Amino acid sequence: MELLNLREERDHFEKELLEKYHGTLLTLRANFPGMDKRHEKADHAVEILLEEARGRFRPVHEERLNNAEGLQYFILLKESPAEVKQATLSLEENHPLGRLIDMDVRDEEKIWSRRDFSLPGRKCYLCDDLAVHCVRSQKHSREEVVSYFISKVDAYMKSGITQNHEK
Repeated sequence: MELLNLREERDHFEKELLEKYHGTLLTLRANFPGMDKRHEKADHAVEILLEEARGRFRPVHEERLNNAEGLQYFILLKESPAEVKQATLSLEENHPLGRLIDMDVRDEEKIWSRRDFSLPGRKCYLCDDLAVHCVRSQKHSREEVVSYFISKVDAYMKSGITQNHEK
């Protein structure tokens, strides 16, 4: 119930930011399993993709929250929502940690999605099925998914790759 309330609060907060600043809102948060998404490795992944976003876009305003939904950044941008969503889709597909992060894009009209670009839903971390199917059916244990997440962040950190991985 707490996560549902926090999601509703986040939606309201995002709408308020757009009313105040207009433009395009990019929200970054870890795609981490469980009811409490606070985890050191999830925070690392969010911070790394935040730096990628800062390097690609022209932020107008930023906000930061950390609650049971995990570390979240809300970045108001000058770029068009279509341009931002295309760039986030590229990060999701090409950055070593891109799949670990939800990069939501919205403007005052709508929330932009993969469907707006005729793309299928995101794949599961562990198999070729759609992530939404695995989550709903609880196909994989939380421990399996957390282990995968941690191993991806650790491998990235050990690789010495820094920001601006893919331009």
